[in-house]
Amino acid sequence: MNCAKAIKKIEKHLGIKVEIDDHGRCWFQYEDKICSFFPNGSNDVNKGDITCMRIRRAGDEDDPYTDYCAGYFVENVTQMIHACKPPEPKYKPGQLVRGKSTKRAQRWRFAGKVGLVTNTGSGQAIVLWNGEKPNRSWISERDLELVSG
Repeated sequence: MNCAKAIKKIEKHLGIKVEIDDHGRCWFQYEDKICSFFPNGSNDVNKGDITCMRIRRAGDEDDPYTDYCAGYFVENVTQMIHACKPPEPKYKPGQLVRGKSTKRAQRWRFAGKVGLVTNTGSGQAIVLWNGEKPNRSWISERDLELVSG
């Protein structure tokens, strides 16, 4: 992705300003995370593609003597945005859902069953299935469908 387009996407989704220095290095801070990236092969953000997308906490520092690089690298801009601001859950607690007829749902034996969402987070949900003992297993939102909300 072009670096200029990536900057526009980040500013749109997070509502912050991306800082750019004289050498083309781009960075921003969102809450307690610092994200940085570079345009590949150029100091001009309008010419190069985005590369070296790195996320670290505000207090983390690199240590050149031990070859320690604080934080982690991501593959694309969407992963960087979701690391800073996770997407909203598909199902909210209290909604009635049904298990889809997928291979995973059949293997875990909740395909076709109806249950109540009790907790959500990061693309997963805990469901209290009708007629079964409560368990604390996280289920992917992709394996559920809304019955009533």
